[in-house]
Amino acid sequence: MKLIPFFTSLVLLCLPLMMVSNAHADRVEPTGRDTPVTATFDKSSAPPQINIWTDESGGYDTSNQGLWGRNSWVCVSDSSPTNGKCDTVPQWYGYGHTQVQLEFKEQKSGITQVINVSAYHKSANYGDLLSTAAAYYEGVSETKETAYISSSELQKLPVGGIWKAELKLILMQWDNPRNYPLANWNAHITLNVTDNNNQQIYLPEFGQAAPRVDLNMRPLPGTGGKQAQMDGAANIDMCLYDGYGSNSTSFTLKFDDQQQGTTQRNNGYFSIYSDHGDVNQDSGRIDYYVKMQAPDGKYVSIIRGEDLVIPNIQTARVRPVHLPGIPQAVLCIPAPLELSTKTLDINSKQAGHYTGHLIVNFTSQL
Repeated sequence: MKLIPFFTSLVLLCLPLMMVSNAHADRVEPTGRDTPVTATFDKSSAPPQINIWTDESGGYDTSNQGLWGRNSWVCVSDSSPTNGKCDTVPQWYGYGHTQVQLEFKEQKSGITQVINVSAYHKSANYGDLLSTAAAYYEGVSETKETAYISSSELQKLPVGGIWKAELKLILMQWDNPRNYPLANWNAHITLNVTDNNNQQIYLPEFGQAAPRVDLNMRPLPGTGGKQAQMDGAANIDMCLYDGYGSNSTSFTLKFDDQQQGTTQRNNGYFSIYSDHGDVNQDSGRIDYYVKMQAPDGKYVSIIRGEDLVIPNIQTARVRPVHLPGIPQAVLCIPAPLELSTKTLDINSKQAGHYTGHLIVNFTSQL
């Protein structure tokens, strides 16, 4: 018998796997916002813009595009900018950005300024006015809200300070014949605005003129027609403006003068010098003391060349003043000065006119 080989060929088939899933719709309910917005900048370099909301969703339902695809945002008032002024009912058609007029208040002075918040909502690639309800394009089930303040609007704030505003919008569902409020969108905006270019030591008595102060050196009454001694004193009304609405945490002052001659002096002295005499001699120099009234009402003796820190500026008494170059009254901190000499023997000083410079450096800390 002849054996015949028998081969079995096994064919392996790779069948594609069939993934079966149940189709489902995506849905996000419309929700409100309670958004804090804080920015700090100087008036000389405002940022390009300050964002409040950027492409924030107003809800969507992919199985029912018309449900929230026509959502839009409206203001709570069309007459008052207190919380934002714009349309209070959805409009069916419109493109571009809505300018919401919003009132900002400087917290210490109470002055107000209305500036515009730019706002719009976006559906697909379309940008619509804030209150436009015609965002229901085919295949669109969601609208997104954007609101910001531009640099040009920020520059409308007239002075430095802490400016606050409350923006209130309502997310609305458009329907005919009526509209339905869905959620409240609130933004609590704080702008910490410095105006460092306008920080100054203000001397009301002199305005914009160069200050010249007379120490009023006068002989003291003598006896028998003799007047052997003299002294002098002067008061200077000084007010300190920090460019921040007096909202700084502290001020730092440093007082100095322009020394002449070689004679060393006590650091508690400031000096005026003879215009034509020998300033290297004690007889060619008259020393005086400086005191400053601090915000608590107490007078502080000034030490030449040392930093004097004044704390708790936020609680200090303030004074409204009109300063050169600033369109609106601002608040400064009164800091009057007292200048006084000790009693001197008239014969101990050279005769003639004396002059000197009192230099005050001022910085503030936020």
